[in-house]
Amino acid sequence: MRKTIIPSLSLMALMVLSGFIISKKTNKTLDPMEKKDEQIINTAFFYLKPGKEKDFEKLRSRGNVLLEKYGARIERVIKPKMLASGELELPDEIHFAVYPNIAAKEAFDNDPEFIKLKQEYIGTSVEKMFGFATKKDPDFDFFREIGDATKTYGVALIYYKEGKQYKEQFSDYHNAACEIIPEFGTHFERFLIPFASANELQEQPDEIHRFYFDSAEGMQNMVQDARMQALFPKRDASLRNLVFIIGEALQ
Repeated sequence: MRKTIIPSLSLMALMVLSGFIISKKTNKTLDPMEKKDEQIINTAFFYLKPGKEKDFEKLRSRGNVLLEKYGARIERVIKPKMLASGELELPDEIHFAVYPNIAAKEAFDNDPEFIKLKQEYIGTSVEKMFGFATKKDPDFDFFREIGDATKTYGVALIYYKEGKQYKEQFSDYHNAACEIIPEFGTHFERFLIPFASANELQEQPDEIHRFYFDSAEGMQNMVQDARMQALFPKRDASLRNLVFIIGEALQ
């Protein structure tokens, strides 16, 4: 088991998981298949067999080329370094693959060369995997910021408590936090709503967030900020679970 819990980071993880969006969040219910031309973002968690990293690199490299045939691409690859909150065996890599629409994803999945590639490399290099098909939350309007390999990344799987009031409560916390957190150099890359799961090794979350930090110092100062401290109780009361992973970008 590669489970690592860092107690000193748990408070930080719970605080930063969503307070990095420019605009306000509403409570509109998302129909994930409402628009067939919407982007699909696959989020996949890979656990590799010992010593098979090079084989997996071949799979990733060739798969990225095949994605281009369908107007898709691997947008970000994150190598986890620690589990800051929650219970999860730490994966070796997390991939975010962007497809222009559901038809492109289905075409790629059925591509004969990709099927052959999976047969050659998935079985030999991957011990296990799970993933989620997601879409961007339509209730956000933000200026997208892109990090690079020098940044520290965070991936958060967020689970609300049962009941509409908890989602609304989290949204209230989130909107207030959004006014504060950018001051400390936290940048949002993706805010995703899962609508399907693969392999079911992990319960499907309500939301998946991906972001990066300018510096560890800014992250610590954010945790200690009095305004954020005052918001924590509302946040804590709205969530039943949070899996928060910190890592570095490979792509």
